[in-house]
Amino acid sequence: MSINYHKVIENEIEDIIYHSDVPEDYAHAKSVKKWLLKLRPDADWILQLAAFAHDIERALPQRKIIRSKFSDYNDFKSAHALNSAKVVQEILDKYPLSRKVKDKILNLVKNHELGQSKDSDIAVLKDADSLSFFEVNLPAYAERNDESEILSRMNWGYQRLSKRARQIVKEFHYEDERLNEFLKRILIYFDAEDG
Repeated sequence: MSINYHKVIENEIEDIIYHSDVPEDYAHAKSVKKWLLKLRPDADWILQLAAFAHDIERALPQRKIIRSKFSDYNDFKSAHALNSAKVVQEILDKYPLSRKVKDKILNLVKNHELGQSKDSDIAVLKDADSLSFFEVNLPAYAERNDESEILSRMNWGYQRLSKRARQIVKEFHYEDERLNEFLKRILIYFDAEDG
């Protein structure tokens, strides 16, 4: 009898993220996978797993990278991505997957924040992640942060979106009118920069 390790791995990752202290982590993981499949309906298991697991380190308080320890936001995001990849590697190493499969998953997780958009898998993962941020995470983020930090994070997330994903974000609407105003400012800025 053959064991379906894919499902076992997914369940282990899901159990960790589901128990995160950050309320929106589980919804974000599911949303990233949802957006991935909207943007690329034929995404393989490797890409889907990376999409779901990409922020796993945030669900482990004893291992979580702390934003306040970094003066540069990109350095923080890079450390976060590398740490998530370490956690994913520890899980994957328990199962008989090929080195090629493991390396591809780990590469996607390591590069989901700052990786080059020339790799179409990384590009679609970044889009799915940012779309989910704007859809799922932003309202909760806005409750925990001041206006300057909210605008900075929205700007950072928007600038990394592809043109296709930017069109999707333009249609988002929030109950919190501040967020609608912030998004409007960002759209005006980037439209002027692009135009």
